Amino acid sequence: MFMAEIIPAFQALNPGITVEFQHMGTVDAREKLKTYGNSGKGADVFQFPHDHMAQAILDDLVYVLPDAMKTRLEERILPVAMNIATSCYDDETGSFECAPGTEKRLFAVPISIESVTIYYNKALVAEADLPTTFEELLADSAVYRAANEGKRYFATGSHWADAYFLQGIYGAFGWTPFGPNLSDATEVGFEAAESVAAIQWMIDNLKPEVTGEGTHNSINGLTLFEEGTLPFVMTGPWSTQQFRTAGIDFGNIVLPTINGNAPKTFAGAQMVSVYKYSKNADAAMKFVEFLQSNQAAEILYRTSGDCPALKDTILDTITGIQDDAVIATILQQLSTSVPMPTIPEVTYYWGPAESMMKNIWNADGVIATEVITAEKAYKASRDLAS
Repeated sequence: MFMAEIIPAFQALNPGITVEFQHMGTVDAREKLKTYGNSGKGADVFQFPHDHMAQAILDDLVYVLPDAMKTRLEERILPVAMNIATSCYDDETGSFECAPGTEKRLFAVPISIESVTIYYNKALVAEADLPTTFEELLADSAVYRAANEGKRYFATGSHWADAYFLQGIYGAFGWTPFGPNLSDATEVGFEAAESVAAIQWMIDNLKPEVTGEGTHNSINGLTLFEEGTLPFVMTGPWSTQQFRTAGIDFGNIVLPTINGNAPKTFAGAQMVSVYKYSKNADAAMKFVEFLQSNQAAEILYRTSGDCPALKDTILDTITGIQDDAVIATILQQLSTSVPMPTIPEVTYYWGPAESMMKNIWNADGVIATEVITAEKAYKASRDLAS
């Protein structure tokens, strides 16, 4: 739906340019471009999620966008989204480290921006009872479960070993993977005191309320919420439309504080880049920049419900968005979010992080042991790949 409206809108403004669109999976698109190499036969523009950018750069697929475009987009795009789309990548050394004095370059244009928030069913929760702290949320959960045998109060839209969903909790304890700048690939930092404290809190406080003796994935939060039987679920804007289709009267809130500290979720983005060996680079650059125009933002929001990666002052001028309370909450959450790591080694983070939490959540694994195992697993995968 999005491209079906975007393409004619762009062509109306650029009558000399014809755009053809082919839908395929993001990984498939990248793999196909790799087979074309520098032949120039690949697609002029391709789309991918935030955590694929570094690998696309290493695969020599991405055209560095001009500094003038970067300057223009910095005036329009949310800083956290620009952070994800820019990199200090050094073509000669292959390093993504930002050395002192190094200027980040623009490798992609963020189309949409996202973060998890907590959705609530207005038929089951009064606005006056919405929690501002996790301590409140979990206490309310205990009361609710005592009065409603066999039911849950709060669940996740994924599972309780998904590191993307858990980052908000880790962030409340001051931990991010790959160091404070999320860019030090020498280690993830699973063994850090902040990481261990976050995991301990989840096992001691969260687990009893959200799964009890069940496994990390024993509760299907999305299904229960769509059925109208679950008061709260943590998920992202990708679930908004399905909740509306299900006829749920819902709202959403930012993740409540933990021990007085605000959770810091991952900010994610959908990105578009120009193929490095495109024979139509000028036209392709016009197209990717158009995707951050007000006109494109209105089409994106209307056709998908996604939040364009634009600053609040610009979003306020887009029809519908200024009245969308769900989008407003997502933007509020994003104000404290951290950018998804874009170093290529992030690929080797997700698996060990998930296995670690499964072992701790399901099998009473010893936290001090499991964090060491996870760090070793990350380093083994990273080193094998290199």
